[in-house]
Amino acid sequence: MTRKFKAILSAVALTTVFAVTAGAQDFTFTTLEGQALSLASQRGKVVVLLFSGTQDPQCREAIQSLQSLAERYQGKPVSIYWVSVNSPAEASNDKLKQVCGPVGSVVVARDTSQAFKQFGGKRPQLPTVVVLNQQGQPQGQPRGGFNPNSDFVNDLAAIIDSLLAK
Repeated sequence: MTRKFKAILSAVALTTVFAVTAGAQDFTFTTLEGQALSLASQRGKVVVLLFSGTQDPQCREAIQSLQSLAERYQGKPVSIYWVSVNSPAEASNDKLKQVCGPVGSVVVARDTSQAFKQFGGKRPQLPTVVVLNQQGQPQGQPRGGFNPNSDFVNDLAAIIDSLLAK
């Protein structure tokens, strides 16, 4: 093996180990009501995190898609969160409520522990969706972007269903 190829393999291995480790860490978010929400408290559940911000022009559409997903899994061990990457200085709680619109059973929270930087990778894109398995580890790669014309809900549902079947 060439030195360059070995370096690339090492980087890929470290990235993979980092991604799994990052998923197992306990991140804490703060809901708009001021409650601390620990990912560790969600162990045993499939967790969907959609990281976004007030700068996302499709915020409401993404929230509506998440709400559809939440209704589909009502009563099942699935938690769904829209997580703002905006600081309180950038967007007050009232601003977040205004931008997001009605959220139903989707929890809106702030990324107070910088989880997005861990899950988003080197080139984070907003929005980014991360699905965590019941052990709190990412299932697949983070999904960047939101295309309202895609089958966003059913794509995520397929991932959730596969995790719930385990």
